Amino acid sequence: MRVAVIGAGAAGCFFAAEAKRRAPDIEMTVYEAGRKPMAKLALTGGGRCNITNTFESVGSLPKVYPRGDKFMKRALKRFGSRDLLQWFEAEGVRFVSQPDGCVFPESQDAMQIVRTLERLMRRSGVELCCGRRVLKIVPKNGTFVLEFADGSRENADRVVLAAGGSSTDFLNRLLPECVEVVPAVPSLFTFKIDDAGLRSLMGTVVQHAAMSLEGTSFRSEGVLLLTDWGVSGPATLKLSSYAARYLSEHAYEAGLLINWTGLPETELRERLLSACAAN
Repeated sequence: MRVAVIGAGAAGCFFAAEAKRRAPDIEMTVYEAGRKPMAKLALTGGGRCNITNTFESVGSLPKVYPRGDKFMKRALKRFGSRDLLQWFEAEGVRFVSQPDGCVFPESQDAMQIVRTLERLMRRSGVELCCGRRVLKIVPKNGTFVLEFADGSRENADRVVLAAGGSSTDFLNRLLPECVEVVPAVPSLFTFKIDDAGLRSLMGTVVQHAAMSLEGTSFRSEGVLLLTDWGVSGPATLKLSSYAARYLSEHAYEAGLLINWTGLPETELRERLLSACAAN
C-alpha cells in the first residue's frame, strides 16, 4: 500500500513516523510545499516548543476546546498528552512543565523535537519530498492521483491531508468534490480597538483580567496585554478562540467588556465598599 501525506508539519511528520513504525510494509511519502519540514514547529513557544499541556487545570474540555470537544475527548483518550510525552521520552527527549501547565523540552530548544521526528522518519524509511506542492487530489478507481504544481503526478492508495491552516478555497480546489469542507475561520487573534486612551497605555500588562463579548456568553480570563493597536495576551487569544465563528459571522464587529480586576462583581463591590468605609 502506498500512503501519501500532504504537509510536513508536526502532524504530518508525526503521523508518517508512527504509521510506518506500526506498519513497516507501507510505502510512506510526505510531500511538503516548502523548502524544509516543520518550519513552524521550530518557531513555536518562542523557539522552545510548547509541545503539549499537562491538562492538570482543565476541569472541562469544552471550556478549553469550544468546538468539537466530543471528538477531542475520544482522540485524547486514545492518545493523550502523557502518551505523547512517553513517545518522545522513548527517543531520549526529556521535558519540564511550567505552573500554567505548559510543557517544554528540557533543552528549551524546539529543534530537538524537529530533529527527533526527522530521525524517526529516516529510521523507519519514510520518504520526505520538499518543494513539492500538491494542487489537486483526483479519485481514480479506488485510489488517488496527486497533481503537482510542476505538472507531475503521483499515485497513492491512501492520502492523509495535514496541510495546516490552509484556506477553505484552497481545500475546495485540492480535495475531490465528494469531500465536504467545513469553512475555516481565524481562531487565535488579537483585538483592534481604535482608542487613543488605550494606546497611551501600550505595554501595560494586566495579570488577572476577565473579558467578554457584549450580549453573548463568550468569556475568558487571564493575562491581558495593551498594545498600540488594541489588546492582546492569553485572555484575548482565548476569547477569540471561543467566539471565532461568532466574530466571523458579525464581520469582526463586537462590543468588548473588560473586567480589569478579574473579580466577580459582588466581590469587587464588597471590596470597594470596604475601602470606602476604611477611608
